Formats: sequence, structure tokens, C-alpha cells
Amino acid sequence: MKKLWILLALVVLITTQIAILSSVYPISEHGSSDESEPMTVFISKMNYASLRVNIDIVTLMDPVVLLFPNGTQIEIPTSSSYTFSVVMPHSGFSFGSYSTQSPFMNLSDDHPINVEFLSNRTFDPYWKPSSDKYVSSDSMYWFTIQGPAGIAVKGIGAGF
Repeated sequence: MKKLWILLALVVLITTQIAILSSVYPISEHGSSDESEPMTVFISKMNYASLRVNIDIVTLMDPVVLLFPNGTQIEIPTSSSYTFSVVMPHSGFSFGSYSTQSPFMNLSDDHPINVEFLSNRTFDPYWKPSSDKYVSSDSMYWFTIQGPAGIAVKGIGAGF
């Protein structure tokens, strides 16, 4: 009887670990901007997922300006770096299967977090999301980079 309880405990432990590990999504994306055109970094997630990313920006030859949707501007001097974090908490639940695709967002049940580097020809930085029951305004974050820079977005998301 004691062996049966130990076996049951091992099965529950292994099943729990598999469920948790299959719900964790690492993300690591790299991009670069140039002088000729601003670039937007667009981070999105399904509302049932939570996400934390660190964004590293390294200037190359000229100063770089970061523009945020609320109007804030940050200037990064030449030959320096700037790092900040974005935390997007769990904001809802998902019942059933769902996916959404656009030029700046590609989300599904198998891919609940996404980062895109977009030229401003394909993205309006003053865009506001429409009402959607699976992807809400608190499931998106973006900022625009003006000037030549290297960008790295690294983090982890969890779908529970």
C-alpha cells in the first residue's frame, strides 16, 4: 500500500511539472533601426497569459529618441545603452481556441506572446486597439525608436 501511495505521488508530481513547463513561453527577439525611418517595437499577449520582458537598446552612431504612446520621450546619447522592463499581467481567461493575426500581432493558443519590429509605414503609433474579448488594450505595449540602434527583447511569458 505504501508503494502505491509513493507511485501516485510521483505521477502527480510529474504531471504537474509537465503542465507547468508546457505553459511557459520564453521570448528572445533582436532587431535594429536606422536613421532613415522610425521603427516600432510592438509587444502583445493573449489576455490569459502574463509576460515580463527586458528591453535593451544600444545606440550606434547617433543619439536615439524613444517615443511612447503617452507622449513621453527619452533621448539616449551616442554610444550608450538603455534598459527597461515591461510587465504585462494576466488580464482574463480563455475558453476554447482562439487566434488573431495582423501585420503587427500574431497570437494563438500555441503562441500566446509575440514581439514584432515594424517600420512606421506599417504601423501608426497613435493606433488604438478595437474591442476584442481575447486581446484587450492591456495586452499590448509599443514604443517607437527614432535613430540607429540595436534592440534586444528578452523575457518569459506564462499561460496560466
